[in-house]
Amino acid sequence: METVQRDDSGATRRGFFAWAAMLSSLAASYGLFAAYAVRFIFPKRASRRKRKMFIAFAEQLPVGGALRFETPDGEEFLLTKTDSPTAPYMAYSSLCPHLGCKVLWKSDEQQFICPCHAGAFNASGEAIAGPPLKEGQKLKSCEIIQDGDSIYAMVRTI
Repeated sequence: METVQRDDSGATRRGFFAWAAMLSSLAASYGLFAAYAVRFIFPKRASRRKRKMFIAFAEQLPVGGALRFETPDGEEFLLTKTDSPTAPYMAYSSLCPHLGCKVLWKSDEQQFICPCHAGAFNASGEAIAGPPLKEGQKLKSCEIIQDGDSIYAMVRTI
């Protein structure tokens, strides 16, 4: 009968695969942790896609009237109805670009007025008086779409 020599060095195929499985699991878990850490430190940018957001029905807003609405990301706009056939609805930010005060729509003057410093903007959102005119500022606009009797604003998704 032959005698089989036993290798007592401890290196077996089973031991090698056990260590390889443990090291690959450890590397995968550290890699996953690193991916989550990078995602936390550098979050995704806000989406640039836009979607339609319902604002009002056309009959709710008379010519010269204004309606305040808020987008999902917190911006406030004033929707105004004009008598222009090419652009019957326009929406501009309700915040003055000079100091951030809330502007008001004066339908009799067809102007946005900033009560904080007597700034004025025409119906197209361009500055016509006060500090905003001196600084060449204008109100931020929002795209408006009319679909049948419904009025929608194109807003960024969050």
